[in-house]
Amino acid sequence: MASLKETKGRISSVKSTLKITSAMKMVASAKLHKAQGAIENMTPYERKLREMLQLLLSSISSDQMSLQKTSFDPPRTGQVTKCVAIVAFSSNSSLCGGFNGNVIREVKARIRSLEDDGIKVEVISVGKKVADAMKKAGYPTSKDWSELFAHTSYAGADALAKELLKAYNDGKYDRVELIYNHFVSMSTQKTTCETYLPMAAPAVEPDADSARIWPDDLIIEPSPEEM
Repeated sequence: MASLKETKGRISSVKSTLKITSAMKMVASAKLHKAQGAIENMTPYERKLREMLQLLLSSISSDQMSLQKTSFDPPRTGQVTKCVAIVAFSSNSSLCGGFNGNVIREVKARIRSLEDDGIKVEVISVGKKVADAMKKAGYPTSKDWSELFAHTSYAGADALAKELLKAYNDGKYDRVELIYNHFVSMSTQKTTCETYLPMAAPAVEPDADSARIWPDDLIIEPSPEEM
């Protein structure tokens, strides 16, 4: 049986640990709220950009679109899809609930589905956890972009987008898909799989502010066709 002195020492140790973990919790909470604010502030811009793109693509005919043979409106319609690139997003660390596990399960399920159809799959990892999971499972992977998740920047995202577009236009990939967690709330993220390339006009639900075919405040220069 522990002596009174030992018991007091353990109580003191637990109290010290509680102070440390409470401080860690406050720091984590502050970071989480900062990230949530950034996402919520960005969402209206993302929605408006999608709406503008949808209006732009729907305003011109397919034969006017010079880029249609590359990234817009599948140029390989009728051809067999031979290779699909899956860009999977996860975190670089653990202790985040199902954030990583849900993406990893979705990626594995998608790979099995594509391979059952005789389609070759290559995984591009953005996040250390999904990269490690793919290596452990023996799935073919391309360049690891984990650093992009650790230090998010436009330059990094632009470099990844350009690499994917070049590989698609060169015929290396017939389709590029994204698998990620779509933010709903701090406690809820929806695992999403969507086609990134070939690019098509996104389906945007019209709201009260976008009921008109072409808003008066939307100006395309020099012209929709050239754009």
